[in-house]
Amino acid sequence: MLEHLSVRNYVLIDHLDITFGEGFTVLTGETGSGKSIMLGALSLLLGAKADREAVRQGEESAEIAGIFSSLGPRVLAWAEEHGIAIEDGSIIIRRLIRVTGRSAYTVNGSPITVKEGEELGHLLFDVSSQHAHQSLLRPDVLRSMLDEAAKVEGLLSSYQSSYRSVRSLEKEADDLRESIRRSSEEADYMRFSLSELDAADLKVGEEEELKAEIEVMNSAEFLRESLSSIVSEMKGASSSLSSAMEMLGKAARKDQRLSAYSDRLESLAIESDDILLSLRDHLSSIDFPESEMEEKNARLMQLQRIRRKFGGSIEEAIRRRDDFRVRLEEAENGSSLLESLALRLEKERDKMRDAAEELHSARIRAASVLSKRIEGKLKMLGMASAVFSIRVERLDTPGPDGMDRIMFLVAPNKGEKLSPVQDSASGGELSRIMLAVKVSMRSADSSAAMLFDEIDAGIGGTVANAVGEEMKALSLSEQVIAITHLPQIASRATSHFLVEKEERGGRTMTRIRAVSGEERVKEIARLLSGETSDLSLSHARALLEVQGK
Repeated sequence: MLEHLSVRNYVLIDHLDITFGEGFTVLTGETGSGKSIMLGALSLLLGAKADREAVRQGEESAEIAGIFSSLGPRVLAWAEEHGIAIEDGSIIIRRLIRVTGRSAYTVNGSPITVKEGEELGHLLFDVSSQHAHQSLLRPDVLRSMLDEAAKVEGLLSSYQSSYRSVRSLEKEADDLRESIRRSSEEADYMRFSLSELDAADLKVGEEEELKAEIEVMNSAEFLRESLSSIVSEMKGASSSLSSAMEMLGKAARKDQRLSAYSDRLESLAIESDDILLSLRDHLSSIDFPESEMEEKNARLMQLQRIRRKFGGSIEEAIRRRDDFRVRLEEAENGSSLLESLALRLEKERDKMRDAAEELHSARIRAASVLSKRIEGKLKMLGMASAVFSIRVERLDTPGPDGMDRIMFLVAPNKGEKLSPVQDSASGGELSRIMLAVKVSMRSADSSAAMLFDEIDAGIGGTVANAVGEEMKALSLSEQVIAITHLPQIASRATSHFLVEKEERGGRTMTRIRAVSGEERVKEIARLLSGETSDLSLSHARALLEVQGK
């Protein structure tokens, strides 16, 4: 349940703190007083999209915070899954919106995403509004509502897994057929290209190696001349080193300190002789037959032609070669590959159909029970002759959520035939149907508080009394918050908050405060007649006395 709501600098609210209790709470106020602002602030806590325009003019940021307690197992499981510690059995949700566009969203100090906030919001609050009536017109929403009430999560998950596998295999089969078709059309070209690529015996890096070798061959004369000169110079240097070594050896016999230089000079001479021998060997190797030069140039031209023809690089040519090989194999063995895939696909389709049948049966059973339950609620809400039915129609084509179409049918008056709710229910009837559906389909293990935002539109009199009684009865087991304009509903509440606009310091602001006693009488009177006359006040007192307020 929602224990406390704090709002700072949001639209027309400068600061607001409301403490909610258990049971039935109503918010009332003049049209345009700011009831929708209150709902908007709460919606932000429950994962609604943030709008920086909602920050109160002249402020840098808006902040909404809420304390929720009496958490159910689904909320606790969500918190554990997201690594959020729960202390004292409650959570604090904060939403900060800055005019810069950046925002912060936390649960017990841990940051969360808006999507995660929306997930948590659905677990904490079940919101019904005038706009929610339209959900009764959407088959996907009706299916979701029935499945949640029927507790078919496991069956639905099993079906969806098979459905995804079937779609994946169907796509694989389509892709294979298309590949085989293209491969068959291009088979002659691919065979010729594959023969050419195989014969080329491609190796990554070979082209660069050939270019380096050809560069050496083209520079052979220059290299021979250079190396000959270097060898000649090295010979002279070697002779000079030998003479220097002999003289240093004699000097070292007179001065032992020169021995170290003698050893170093000897090493230098050895290294010089080794370099000289290596250069002689390299010089003798620079002798290339003309035929070798021609072979290397021919090979380089072959590689360059293949590179240009097959993708711009040797790596790409090798990839194309391997692709041709696979596609030719597909073309040659396509029938057997398709046959094997078809067997897998049919097996998975059988599995999907079995899962769809189980899901269909579970929905049929749940629809039968829920139809009677909702119909009973409608009779309590003033639709005494109404007949209600949830129809589960079997479809020939599987979809992502099964092979069923869910329809909510109603015959509001005696003698009328069952028709989809959008075709036969008035606005007031839609309000009552929505309330009956929400209450009847509510999961037994749900701990979410219920918020009704003016779903009483288009009703009055005894029907309004019935709606008020239903909300009051519902509040005996869970927290119910209603934004209403009907005195029959407001008078049944345990707590009553008044939403008002006032001017302060030249600015308009919304405030919300608890009313009781004579103040509450005046507000009920205003709801009754739009003014606080003696007659409306008397009627308001009588209405509250009947409710024991």
